[in-house]
Amino acid sequence: MNIEFITSRQNPKILEAISLKDRKNRREKGLFFFEGKKLFEEALNRGVPLQTVFALEKALPTKEQMERLPADCRVFAVNDSVYQKITEEKSPEGLFCIAKTIDKYHKFATIYNIPSSFSASRKSLLMAVSLRDPGNLGTVIRSAVAFGCDELILSADCADLYSSKTVRASMGTLFDCPITVVQDTESTIKELKEGGVAVYASALRRDAQKLCDLENRPHCCFLVGNEGHGLPEELIDLCSGTVFIPMTEQAESLNASIAASILLYSRFVQQ
Repeated sequence: MNIEFITSRQNPKILEAISLKDRKNRREKGLFFFEGKKLFEEALNRGVPLQTVFALEKALPTKEQMERLPADCRVFAVNDSVYQKITEEKSPEGLFCIAKTIDKYHKFATIYNIPSSFSASRKSLLMAVSLRDPGNLGTVIRSAVAFGCDELILSADCADLYSSKTVRASMGTLFDCPITVVQDTESTIKELKEGGVAVYASALRRDAQKLCDLENRPHCCFLVGNEGHGLPEELIDLCSGTVFIPMTEQAESLNASIAASILLYSRFVQQ
């Protein structure tokens, strides 16, 4: 595989890279981008379909890394001026990657279009509803992988799965985390329950159980809501029950991603 050179900030490849900063363009082209040596190595390890790599001379892939790239991936060496045109980092490492969206693990559909997704093998699930901050979403993905979540379900109005901030916060776990994005959250909850999954909303209600007192069920899904407003009442009403995380009186609430992490950990240690 040869390394090509780009010296113009107006090169079509550079302009395409810039266009991917727009969510609409990412969706239309089926591409996303990320930066940094660690994410690049994680992408190689996890078989991400890399399409293009832009690198400063100091950050060019090694011979061993080049051999692990997909056969159709192109590698471009760029100067500092060109790299500054595409980077979003304040202190960039000089490695910018474009990849195809990961259809193997990430599904964008209503639940009815994916009947095999929520199978009996899915024992631990988490559903995030209206989680808007990409950093929080990336952290939830990272925790989902760390604590053995079999599938992460996202409502369609969550932060962009392929935002560079989401990818960065996930620390590469996004690359092979099973994720389903659903349009109809109410139908999804009903389908899960009909499939034998106990669905618990994380919310403060009089009848809510302490998380530590929750019965261990064979198949369980926790719901977490928006950072500021939590879960809609109509979704809570559809769930099998409600749980809360005990905490001191000095704290009114937890960050949504931290709450999700605790919920997943509680399930992990029960397995």
